[in-house]
Amino acid sequence: MHVAHALKRAEELGLDLLHNHMNYLPLPFTPLVSVPVLTTLHGAALLEADSRFLYRRYPHLPYVSISYAERQGAPELRYVANVYNGIDLADFTFVERPGSYLLFLGRLSPVKGPDLAIEVARRTGFPLKLAGPVPPEDREFFEAKIRPHVNGRSIEYVGEVGPRERDRLLGGALALLHLVRAPEPFGLVMVEAMATGTPVIGMARGSVPEVVEDGVTGFVVEDLEGAVRAVPRVAGLRRAEARRRVEERFTLDHMIEGYVRAYETVLAEQGER
Repeated sequence: MHVAHALKRAEELGLDLLHNHMNYLPLPFTPLVSVPVLTTLHGAALLEADSRFLYRRYPHLPYVSISYAERQGAPELRYVANVYNGIDLADFTFVERPGSYLLFLGRLSPVKGPDLAIEVARRTGFPLKLAGPVPPEDREFFEAKIRPHVNGRSIEYVGEVGPRERDRLLGGALALLHLVRAPEPFGLVMVEAMATGTPVIGMARGSVPEVVEDGVTGFVVEDLEGAVRAVPRVAGLRRAEARRRVEERFTLDHMIEGYVRAYETVLAEQGER
């Protein structure tokens, strides 16, 4: 009921537009108000059949995707914009001369592929640092597939990290390994890595081909063999190109500009009714 109350209150206050980040929850209440509701899709909501069914009951409402790949989950919705998530470049230090280690940064869950990162490190001979939380539901996976390989030398698990340590780890890495097993709507860690100059080796799933410029800011690979072959090639990439791509596409300013344009589109449509 709090969602319905919020929408009614928005109308009472005379708001021009509501921007919804609560996925499908407010959608059934939109007929109760005249205020237009713009919904940003945050990916996970399109992965479940029940969620897709709910969205498809409201295809006429305006939506924003966070990658074009995300739209594949519900192509029939009315998308008024695609707005990539943005980062504050001031939080990430560009590093021209990195260390020699590979990095995995993220949840240590099967879908994120930390075990694949370990295999790449083992086969290429480069040390690997793993950073991120172990969700309770993935503890068994961690104990079986990750911990036996951690030795503090060639394979190191550093645990969860804060912003300062994240910046240091990303900037010092030879490459970020983003070997996800399932499509992701947007992998922010790829943008964070490139902001420090670190190229990304990512599986060709979900938004990876949109974020990583293959052969310029990293390598988009089809499988584990491709990832292994890509590792020695990252030394030939110009790290400044990775930073440039973030500056041109994935900053907070670009994200804000994208949403302002989306608001203008929705309000213009509202004015035509």
